[in-house]
Amino acid sequence: MKKIFKVLGVGAFALVLAACNTSATPTKDTTKTSSLTLEQVYDKAVDRQTDIKSMSANMEMNQVTKIGAGEESMEVAIDSKMEMDVITDPLAMHLSGSMTMPDMFGEGTEKSEMPIEMYMKQDQGFFMKDTASDNWFKLPNEQFDDILEQTASSADAKEQLQQLKKYIDDFTFEQNDDTYVLTLEAKGDRFKDLIDSQVNDSMKELGLEENPLDNLTIDQVNYVLYIDKETFDTTKMDMNFDFKMKVEGEELAMTTKSVVTYSEFNHLKTIDIPQNIIDNATEPQ
Repeated sequence: MKKIFKVLGVGAFALVLAACNTSATPTKDTTKTSSLTLEQVYDKAVDRQTDIKSMSANMEMNQVTKIGAGEESMEVAIDSKMEMDVITDPLAMHLSGSMTMPDMFGEGTEKSEMPIEMYMKQDQGFFMKDTASDNWFKLPNEQFDDILEQTASSADAKEQLQQLKKYIDDFTFEQNDDTYVLTLEAKGDRFKDLIDSQVNDSMKELGLEENPLDNLTIDQVNYVLYIDKETFDTTKMDMNFDFKMKVEGEELAMTTKSVVTYSEFNHLKTIDIPQNIIDNATEPQ
């Protein structure tokens, strides 16, 4: 949940650092050029973000995880397609979609599709549908409070901006007729400190002292942000991650590719949880 809202919130702009004084390089066939610098685009995008009260997003993600090596290795591929509506204040969300993954109980290469739907509203709670029973569950209030606290803290990008300053040399800044395109590519372990710091914070929240990513190796990190030249809305974000780590002595390699497209800025006024869900949802045992 925290990661979802980091993508939707101000944290999305933390990758656009105010440290470059050159204008965006025009791509092929660009006829409408802008002289704004990376710093100016960043400032305008952040200013615009503070005015966004609601949005919709479509996300497609492909994640391939390989566990072990040689003949004993196992590979699991999960494809996700999600649609999200979000209102920022008071916080509310509706998410629906599906995940396609291997059928762990079947034979061969059969895959199963799992529908996903959930609602979250600050004054009503967090509700998730159990597809197996076709019933709705409500998260206990104390757990919901933790989610709200994490979501609110993720909207403050100051700390993340400080952490990302060292990576400014990895950014490229381009433009076409309608969009600024900001790309960050890094290979090796340059992002390990940043990822470690975020995981350490999560471990503290869970009451765990050991960082499970101590043996993390970053093969590649790639972000591409698309910012509208007229409105300074972030309209799309591509994210690719390749990394390896060891879990209980086993090597785990993961490749994640995702595309998030944003739309309908400030069009949503309310997200209503159907009354029958509120009346019939039960807390999981």
